[in-house]
Amino acid sequence: MIQENKGAAPFNALPDGSRIRGRVKARSNRFAYYVGFLFVGVCIFALPLKELIAMSLRSELYSFIPLIFATSGYLLISGRKEIFVETAWCFSYGALVLTLSVAAGAVALKNESMLEADDYLCIMTFSFWLFLTGTFILFFGKRTFIRAIFPLALLLFTIPFPQLLLDRIVGFLQVSSYMVTGWIFNALGFFPLEQGFSFKFPEITIEVASQCSGIRSGMALVILSLLCGYLFLRSSVNRILLVIFAVPIAIFKNGVRIVGLTLGAIYVDPRIMSSSAHKRGGYPVFIMAFSMLMAIVIVMRKLEKRKIKKRALASVDSSAPGATSGR
Repeated sequence: MIQENKGAAPFNALPDGSRIRGRVKARSNRFAYYVGFLFVGVCIFALPLKELIAMSLRSELYSFIPLIFATSGYLLISGRKEIFVETAWCFSYGALVLTLSVAAGAVALKNESMLEADDYLCIMTFSFWLFLTGTFILFFGKRTFIRAIFPLALLLFTIPFPQLLLDRIVGFLQVSSYMVTGWIFNALGFFPLEQGFSFKFPEITIEVASQCSGIRSGMALVILSLLCGYLFLRSSVNRILLVIFAVPIAIFKNGVRIVGLTLGAIYVDPRIMSSSAHKRGGYPVFIMAFSMLMAIVIVMRKLEKRKIKKRALASVDSSAPGATSGR
């Protein structure tokens, strides 16, 4: 006859069960503390963040900033099972990054009167990014940060360019677009008089001004290349190459757009250059550039699959019983 052991603990009260429940509770508390700490930080940076959103609404160059915040959050949430698989407190590195955040913010506030508005906002946004990164490391640890490094690094694109750096980038794109536009004209059999950044035709004179550098669409292509590499490619080398390819594609796209508008003004209607088609005409060319970028992604993806198959076949051959070396 089986006697009931009245002193035995029920299943839910077993040490393993209580340990699991304790871990779940500790993890939920950790996330609650993190959200609370994050809310306090957002309140501290409320004014710079308000200026940042206002800039994104009035500036075509930075109109993608809200999308960057949304994309980064989506990647963190959708990949939470892989990212937050193992969390741990990390006070040392987290406090170090948070200290850098405070230092950057203090420098911006101290020199606000001497800085340009964009430069001040650049430093304050960088300080906010350091706060987000330091808080993440503090609450979840270095290993979790490494697994979440892409969504967090993507937030760097929310930082406005310093004016000096922006001028250098625009100047590079302006010169490159002018050169590529000239090559396309010559390839099509047109040989306009080139002077400065202008192409002089008998009917019209076109200037590749700094506003025609294509920096907005170029930034969009670079960001899309990063996202496509992260989502579709495995090799770090291929991901870097994809971003490098995005730059000449953006320059070529801009040259095609300038040539198309010029020929349209010569052969169709000169008012095209001052009409709304001047802006809307960039969308089809951008789709062309994005298609070129996706074609590179498809080729790289196929090459990666071939390498994986070759490695799998090589491992099978090496583990086969008859794969021993003969004497």
